[in-house]
Amino acid sequence: MCGIAGWVSTLPTRFADADRTLTRMRDRLTHRGPDDAGNFLDLPENLAKIGGAALGFRRLSIIDLAGGHQPMTNEDGTVWIVFNGEIYNHMELRQELLAAGHVFANHSDTEVLLHGWEQWQEALLPRLNGMFDLGVWDQNRRELLLARDRHGKKPLFVGVLDGGRTLVFGSELSAVAAHPAVQPEVDIHGLASLFTFDYVASPRSLLRHVHTLEPGQFWRWQVPTHGAPTLQVDTCAGPTRPDERLAHLTDPELLHELDQRLHAAVDRRLMADVPLGIFLSGGIDSSLVAAYAARLRKPGDLDTFSIGFADKRFDESSHARTVAQFLGTRHHERILTPEAALAALPGLLSRMDQPLADPSILPTWFLAQFARERVTVALGGDGGDEWFLGYPTFFAHDVGRLCDLLGITKVQPVLQAVAQRLPTSHGYMSLDFQIKRFIGGLGHEGGMRHITWIGGVATQALPQLLAPDALRALEQPRPSAMAGHHDAQLADQVQDVWRQWRRAGRDDMDALAGLYARFYLGDGVLQKVDRASMLNSLEVRAPLLDPAVVELARALPTRLKLRGRETKRILRILAEKQLPAEIVRRPKRGFAVPIGQWLRGPLRGFLTDALAPARLERLPYLNAVGVQQLVREHLDGRADHRKPLWALLCLTNWTDRLAEAQRD
Repeated sequence: MCGIAGWVSTLPTRFADADRTLTRMRDRLTHRGPDDAGNFLDLPENLAKIGGAALGFRRLSIIDLAGGHQPMTNEDGTVWIVFNGEIYNHMELRQELLAAGHVFANHSDTEVLLHGWEQWQEALLPRLNGMFDLGVWDQNRRELLLARDRHGKKPLFVGVLDGGRTLVFGSELSAVAAHPAVQPEVDIHGLASLFTFDYVASPRSLLRHVHTLEPGQFWRWQVPTHGAPTLQVDTCAGPTRPDERLAHLTDPELLHELDQRLHAAVDRRLMADVPLGIFLSGGIDSSLVAAYAARLRKPGDLDTFSIGFADKRFDESSHARTVAQFLGTRHHERILTPEAALAALPGLLSRMDQPLADPSILPTWFLAQFARERVTVALGGDGGDEWFLGYPTFFAHDVGRLCDLLGITKVQPVLQAVAQRLPTSHGYMSLDFQIKRFIGGLGHEGGMRHITWIGGVATQALPQLLAPDALRALEQPRPSAMAGHHDAQLADQVQDVWRQWRRAGRDDMDALAGLYARFYLGDGVLQKVDRASMLNSLEVRAPLLDPAVVELARALPTRLKLRGRETKRILRILAEKQLPAEIVRRPKRGFAVPIGQWLRGPLRGFLTDALAPARLERLPYLNAVGVQQLVREHLDGRADHRKPLWALLCLTNWTDRLAEAQRD
């Protein structure tokens, strides 16, 4: 796993002190790649006519430790690549390319991509089974291709400057912001996304003029023979299609097919030339991954890792320990105390890159740090909840539709007013929290209802967080990378994805799985895991997101995924022969953090300092009076504002770091 950065431009001034600027951008990503680094500059004399390029790279060596240095070029030095990720089917692709006459100099998957580009151009991208962001500079074509994997496991930020004559890109927003052409102006649309979703949903970022490639998207910047550079934005690997060949199979045959595909997916992801382990939460997804790994490798040689909490209401470490003992793995666990969290929090927030308002990044970061003491690669269970319907909100969807049919939704404002009077509890998924969330979601339709259930603050609550000028700016469309087009408003974007995923002859659950995969998984969960792991120079792989597994999941009838309140039904059936019974039937629990209690207890001083009036005055787009009210109500125990307060903590620390970086 690595980090990439660079830019292309037809403006010679953008290459002033190019090597120093590129090194500065590249080295913002040192934590992503501590093992190696490289630069490439293409600065022709007629740069203003044909464009120039700068490519930078940081490497975390996983495969072919001796080879694989980047930026990498082909035999004649006309095509250059920087690539962050892993391609699990690179050996199969290598055989195809060898048969086509290509000659290889090393054993890395990067060289496979390089020759694959020569052979297939962008048609290479749908062939890839893996996680990646990449940049390919073709000197003969004078074009840059940027691409991101179909699930969005690896992020890629792009600044569009000088009317499209300059593109600045990087694996993290901090790398893009290190280029002097990128101005540190906060984007209000990105800010609203952070508060609403708990993350900044692509294609937005928190900086104006900087975009995030959407999952499965590619950008092509090209300098034509005559005229200004052109920018094409397209989909290289759209949503994984259901495997229609499975339609005739019986339930036992589908179960057998899933078993085979999961076995192969885990096997592919055990490929590494460095120590490898498994994140084990004790939930059904990570436990199944561990079970398959134990079938493929000697269990006693497998390292499994879990994090627990002293607060037993949030602690699941005993379940992970049960699984590890059952499988016979070499298990390691550590307890995250409030004192350890307080000591680590300022440093974590300052290094988080673009803010992510999911408090579970804290234990995820501790877990990655803990695992990195022994391994360089870890397997996790991400993707199971989305594609196999594991969240309780999938069941709530039908309850919500019933409320619509009975007319209960029409009196939602009255119900919400009553719900707000319920006593506030700060426990994990407390009853009052669930009731307030559910009723709040009834005020929305379709996909936006689910964003309200699982996200941050409701859109109607934004006036308490944003200043009047910022709210007015939200009414204006945000310019997109494509001339003449604009990003949709948040609700419109969600509804568009919801409509795109709905298929004739299928119930809403297939569309909901796609909606969750596009937003909550792609822009939320996977980015949390990427940031937490890469801050510790650890690569994390997700077997449940293998294309063959997702193709099967999408083809399954809903009854094999959700029956009543039983979620992930087929995974549980599959696990009955491989895991302890108490693990198979236990209800879904998230990687929860008692952040509400911590903000009123050991993190109280950190909260009041970060959101003090003097600091809020430096952020004119925030409603300082409204924010202070949230702080008082939470500290007094009158309300549970953990979500907006955590988002604000992340935001204020990010703005402080952004200001410091600009002074460097």
